[in-house]
Amino acid sequence: MTDGPAAAAPAHRDEAVELRKEAYTMALYVAICLLAALIALPDPGAGHAPAFGVIWGVTVGLALAHWFAFRVSARLVGAGRVRAHDVESAGAQLAGAMAVALLASVPVVLFPESSELDLVQLVLAAFIALVGFAVARGGGASRSRAAAYALSVLAVALAIAWLKNGLAGH
Repeated sequence: MTDGPAAAAPAHRDEAVELRKEAYTMALYVAICLLAALIALPDPGAGHAPAFGVIWGVTVGLALAHWFAFRVSARLVGAGRVRAHDVESAGAQLAGAMAVALLASVPVVLFPESSELDLVQLVLAAFIALVGFAVARGGGASRSRAAAYALSVLAVALAIAWLKNGLAGH
C-alpha cells in the first residue's frame, strides 16, 4: 500500500502544479484581455487614458466575473458545496490576475504619461512571450526554438486581442 508520507508527497506536488497552472492561466487571460482593452483605447494624442483605471478596472472586473462563475460552477458540480480545493484554485487565479495588474502598473509609476500606455502594452507582450519561452524551454526546446515558440504564442495572443476588438466593433 502507498499510504502515508511517501504517497502524500506526490499528491502535494500535483496539487501545487495545479494551483500554479490556475495562476498562470488567469495571468495569461488577464494579460490578453488587458492588451485588447489597451489596443481599443483611442489614439493617445486624443487625450490621456487613465492607465490605472484601465489596468485595475479590467483586472478586477475579470477577476470578479471569473470568481463568481467559478464559485457557481463549483457548487453546481459539488452538490451545492464549495470544496477546499476550489477555494485554493480561486485564490491562485486571483493571485495570477493581481500579479499581472501589478506588473502592468510598473510602467505607469515609472514613466511619463506620454509613454506609459505603450510601455504597458510592451510589458504585457513581454510577459506573454516569456511564458511561451518558459513553456518551450521546459519541454526541452533549444533557446532558438523557444524564442520562435514565444513569438508564436505572442502572435496568437495578439490575434486574439485584435479579434476580440474587431468583433466588439472597436
